[in-house]
Amino acid sequence: MTDWIQIKKNLIKEIKSTINTIDPAFNVEESVGLYLKILKYGITIPHKDDLEGLEKIVMDILNQCFVEEKINEISIGVFCKNFEQFIKKIYYILEESEAIETEFRLDSTKQYALNPFLSKFNKVKPIYLDNNNLEVLEAQFAKKEDGKPKFKINRDTGKKTYVKLYPSSINFDKYNDIDNQELNDKYQNDFKLHLLKAIILKNQQSHQAPDSSRLKLIENLHSTLIAELWIVDFFKKELNNAIKIVDLRKRDFGSYIDTEIEKYKKQSSKFVSLNLKELTSVAGNPGRSMLIDTLITNQLRRIRILGQGGSGKTTSLEYLFYKDALNWQNNKTTSKLPVIVSLASLSIGETIIANISKKINTQESYTQELLGTNDLNLFLDGVNEIISNRESQKIKLQEIGSLIDDYPELSIVISDRYELDSYQNNMFNVPTYLIQKLSEYQIQEFVEKYCYGSNELSKKVMATLKSKTGIQELLLRPLVLTRAIEIIKINNDLPEKEGQIIEKFVDTLLRREKDEKKDPLLNINHFKLLLAYVANYIWISNNKSNVPIHEFSFNKILIKAADEFGLEKFNAGYVMRIGYELEILSKNDEYIQFYHQSYMEFFVKHYLKYELY
Repeated sequence: MTDWIQIKKNLIKEIKSTINTIDPAFNVEESVGLYLKILKYGITIPHKDDLEGLEKIVMDILNQCFVEEKINEISIGVFCKNFEQFIKKIYYILEESEAIETEFRLDSTKQYALNPFLSKFNKVKPIYLDNNNLEVLEAQFAKKEDGKPKFKINRDTGKKTYVKLYPSSINFDKYNDIDNQELNDKYQNDFKLHLLKAIILKNQQSHQAPDSSRLKLIENLHSTLIAELWIVDFFKKELNNAIKIVDLRKRDFGSYIDTEIEKYKKQSSKFVSLNLKELTSVAGNPGRSMLIDTLITNQLRRIRILGQGGSGKTTSLEYLFYKDALNWQNNKTTSKLPVIVSLASLSIGETIIANISKKINTQESYTQELLGTNDLNLFLDGVNEIISNRESQKIKLQEIGSLIDDYPELSIVISDRYELDSYQNNMFNVPTYLIQKLSEYQIQEFVEKYCYGSNELSKKVMATLKSKTGIQELLLRPLVLTRAIEIIKINNDLPEKEGQIIEKFVDTLLRREKDEKKDPLLNINHFKLLLAYVANYIWISNNKSNVPIHEFSFNKILIKAADEFGLEKFNAGYVMRIGYELEILSKNDEYIQFYHQSYMEFFVKHYLKYELY
């Protein structure tokens, strides 16, 4: 049986360092996930190539190599030979989704070798010009002329200019030996080396290559795989769009649910159920109390959860969503489809229904059908984080109110910041509960889960926590407590202030990345300085709010920071990737923000410290 989860884990472990040495910003995990979706994709347009069985062949060989650890010359030869079929499949996906313009498409009545397919890849991604006549890669950022995006035009030909996967000067037939010294010297530490090797290996297998050593076979497999992942990464936006179109056509939410479960699986394993107390204005009525996870068994599904910063609102909502997603996965025919919406990530003009539609890859009319037939469970996170534009905020609050009133059977769980304001606390017509401070038992449970069940380590952490008498109140909030636990595990001690705890935790994460993972590219001071610049920029621009911004804009600010501080610009994409991997940053669709407001405030203070000195 093919174990894709184990394949993915072991595959990434083996090739990630090689790929990130070439490009530190390359998101290997994302590309490997998309790789599987491509294998599963069913081509519907007419073509002359035999692509049937590609998924099974590739998956069986990957399972053999990365799970069973069997390095077989014939299997790896077959994998390398199928490089041509994989490239052709990517081409057909791009053609089917109309990413390739009609004038550049191959004649479907003819059969072609590999090179014509590769040549079409240089005609997929047009370059646009924005209002400042600067190059951009997204049509949404381009200047509009007669309602159409403005393309960069080649002065000599008068035709559109495209981002090329590889330079036109490259000659695929020049080399026929992967050990050719000129080849390896010319393209050292370059994805094009793996592309050329993949082409050579594809041809070699047709002519019965001589026996190879085990190490050489692994290198061959890696070269073909890296070349494929590089091409997948280059076309990730176009391929993701194509797959969304197919999902829409099939109304299949399985891949959406699988992705969401994978996203929240790790953090949910450490979840500790918090106490909720119902807020009530009725004299003498103390209100109901319950644990958050009892919401699942009690079917109390129209509820608003309030809490202070760092009290666990978002984590609790994500856990409820995660459990709901698992339920859907196990009972597809009877369960309602769960959707979680980060209200902070909504742009000014974006509605909640539009965001839901984008997440589940449907049209808005179909989303409204699902609401009307009571087939959705909604989780709306962060009413207090709705983008700070008063009119936009008003419209979104009205939309939430309409969802509650127009769909009385709709299951909807909402999180919001607790304020000492009776109107705010009774804003929507649903039961409202306040997250309570942690009990001693819950603190113990957090410690045990973050110490992975080690009794000795748990006792040491608990003893240190209890010894810090001056910050006991701070430790009653999950965000501060969990960071404190991680610090104690490494340093056997704990700072005395909340800001110091956050700072120590961030430094610990970065130091562990540097020392344990031996990352030669990570300069901790530069990393903190670049993120501090971005934090300060967002802080000033968005009324001191941790507002998510598009990853394109986030990257531009990082590049600007690198330029201002005299650092290498390639660090921009690298910093964003490492920040996301270490959960200093979080990503929702194409939007990036700091993992928590406390993190943002720490980096803003770090930037001010730099400015002062």
